[in-house]
Order: sequence, then C-alpha cells, then structure tokens
Amino acid sequence: MPWDERYSFRDCPWCGLTNTRLATININQQVIDKWGESKFWATLGCPACGNAVLVRHGAPDSDDTKAYEVVPTPSHAKTDIKHLPEDVARYYNDALLVLRVGVPDAAAVQLRRTLEAAAAHYEIREKILMKSIEKLIEDGHVTQSFEPLLHHIRSIGNVGAHASDERVDHGTAERALRFTTQLLRNLFEVPGELDELAENGPTGAK
Repeated sequence: MPWDERYSFRDCPWCGLTNTRLATININQQVIDKWGESKFWATLGCPACGNAVLVRHGAPDSDDTKAYEVVPTPSHAKTDIKHLPEDVARYYNDALLVLRVGVPDAAAVQLRRTLEAAAAHYEIREKILMKSIEKLIEDGHVTQSFEPLLHHIRSIGNVGAHASDERVDHGTAERALRFTTQLLRNLFEVPGELDELAENGPTGAK
C-alpha cells in the first residue's frame, strides 16, 4: 500500500510543533480532477493544536510510496527574520515555542520581553516599557504608526504575566506575534539588508 505511516512523522504546519507524529485520521481519500485523474489524500491531525493537515500520496494499487505535498504550507516560515540579534532572538524564539505548544499567556510575556530586548539593543533601557516604546519612536527607529501595536503587545504581556481571571487566548497571542514580527523586520531585517546592499552592491558582488 503506497501510504506509509512514516509520513505521519512531520512538523505541524499550523502551530510548528516539531518532532512529533500527527494522528492518522483517514487515508486513500480519492479526488478526481476534470481530466479524470485520481489524486489520493491522507488527513492527519496535530495532537497539540488539533488542526488537520492534508498529505497527497500515491494510488493504493501503485508502487509509488512518495508523499507529494502538504496543505497548508508551514506557517512558522513566516516568522523567519534575518539579522535578528541573538539577545532579541532568544525571547522571540521562546515566544514561538510556547505559543506552538499551546500556552498563549506565556507567549504574550515572551513577546513583551522581546520588545524590551529590542529597545535595549538600541541602548534604550527605560524602567517602564511604555517609555522605551516612546523613545524608539522619538529616535526614529520605528514610525508613529507602530505605537498602538507596541502598546498592544505590552498590554497583553502584562495580562499574561499576572494571575487573574483575564487570560490571553491563542488568537490574541497570534496577532501580537504578527505585530512583533513586523516590528523586528523594521528594526533589524530591513537595516541589515540595506547594510549588505551597501557593502556588496546591487548585484551582490563585492
């Protein structure tokens, strides 16, 4: 049979959970396209986030045991940021990790710490994070339009850090992650790419 259970050992493209086996829900699900060609799919489920993943495989009566493609594409690729300083990346990667295993409160706290580390990288170390955010904008490191986003990340980080009836849900943490990713691209990736361009020239040749 072309479907092989080893293809269920894969990272979850939804939440990024690694080194796991996705649960096999169905295999040999047949779809016929407009030219009459049959395509076969397996449906897998992530044990962490509960989302479904489709893997295309060969026909049941063939010798083809390759897994062709996965739907959706890996979401964690969207969070890859170039030129990110190690001290900032540590908190950012911790936020990714705890969000992917389903702890959005902890992710919110790590995203707040990511902001603090990013500001500190620019020698901004105010005792109150709000003041650091204002200083980042005042010094021109980010535009004024980022201010409400930065305060949103700060506020949900406060919620995640304190014991109360208010909790940070997964959707809120995901949104804060997207905001943080855009901020870090502006603070580090874009300047880093421009520095490389200035050093190597438009064709990449020194």
